[in-house]
Amino acid sequence: MGLFGGVPSRVSTVSEVPEQKDRYLEDLPPKFEDNETTSYQEDPTYTNVLSTIKMSDFSPNNMVMIPCFRDAMLTGFSAMGVLGVVTLLIHKNAGKAANWAVGGFFLGNIVGWEQCRSIRRKGFQNMERARQINQEKNTKKIEEAAQGDGLGTWEKLNNNSKKE
Repeated sequence: MGLFGGVPSRVSTVSEVPEQKDRYLEDLPPKFEDNETTSYQEDPTYTNVLSTIKMSDFSPNNMVMIPCFRDAMLTGFSAMGVLGVVTLLIHKNAGKAANWAVGGFFLGNIVGWEQCRSIRRKGFQNMERARQINQEKNTKKIEEAAQGDGLGTWEKLNNNSKKE
């Protein structure tokens, strides 16, 4: 019986959820095609670079796909609001407040972008360090198994890795 009486609702079982396989980055389709129309054998000049830019590159759908764009924009809008309102309340001048708000927007964007990029950079470094440590550990286990009694040690290590 439920909290308010009556027949309890049907609860779905876990078996109804399809089993998900582990998906790795290598298994996913590429986000961008490799066959570009421009040739990269030429020397990169400003005219060549500017000719590859299209207006569709600046659509909101493409902009939100850029890492750290959302964080930078949120920080910029927050700084814009704070500086604009504080300046308006102190000086009672809308023009001055608007100038400070626009400046705060750009400053907030830069600060938010750099902060997010720094966090991402540290995350990638930690991930690479963890990958190296894991690879060294696996190499050490394999070497110990090769030096030991061979098959018995290998089976023991294999069974331990399946439990983890």
